[in-house]
Amino acid sequence: MVVNVFPTLSSIPDEAINNKTVIVVDVLRATTTITAALAAGCLEVIPVLTPEEAIAMRERLEDERLLLGGERNSLKISGFNLGNSPLEYTPEVVAGKRIIITTTNGTRAISRAVNGSQLLLGAINNATAVARLAAGVGNDIAIICAGTRDYFALEDFLAAGLIIDQLKNYTSFASGDGAQVAWDYYNVNRYQLNKVLKAGFHGRQLIELGFEADIDYCAKVDQVDIVPVYKGGIIKACQDSCSAGS
Repeated sequence: MVVNVFPTLSSIPDEAINNKTVIVVDVLRATTTITAALAAGCLEVIPVLTPEEAIAMRERLEDERLLLGGERNSLKISGFNLGNSPLEYTPEVVAGKRIIITTTNGTRAISRAVNGSQLLLGAINNATAVARLAAGVGNDIAIICAGTRDYFALEDFLAAGLIIDQLKNYTSFASGDGAQVAWDYYNVNRYQLNKVLKAGFHGRQLIELGFEADIDYCAKVDQVDIVPVYKGGIIKACQDSCSAGS
């Protein structure tokens, strides 16, 4: 098994994804939020690229359980039910619901990764669960960092290193150079995750917009034990009793 980390979407050649287990990471905030939503009882999440696509899909599906979630420039989209804060996705709001979501970075990264053999969503809040599931599949692993508007994001690289650290508990593997550097970066910062998230460019933006509590949530390790798994355009929760391909 070989593990590679791709720090931006533009750094990913097609062959890096094909026949691989792909883990998409967008700590601030899409993969954290989707994981939180599914842990809160959301039935499924449908990622789309644009707000217009989300609205059209809701009209086409005609399901009263559907909610629209997402952001542009970190703020809730006008007319949507929810933004992209994991703190909004509580059981009272999302249990038994289906969510169509579009975000600036995360849903683009998911779209880029759909040709992998398996597509999992990872973050700091489910690092152990996603590492355990990916290790169990047995394929080579590609960890894709969503970044911020195609730029490198500290928080995603940090989370990639954390996931690699957890992978070491479940399997043996060779690390590509990106994976080695991500793991080294995590080891330097393993006791100051919150500080790193708040020091990064996107973290500072979120604090200025009043979302510091989101960062506090996003920096907490293993708050949930589920893995969002993408298949056929839909993301559902996978726990120990399921496999990444189911």
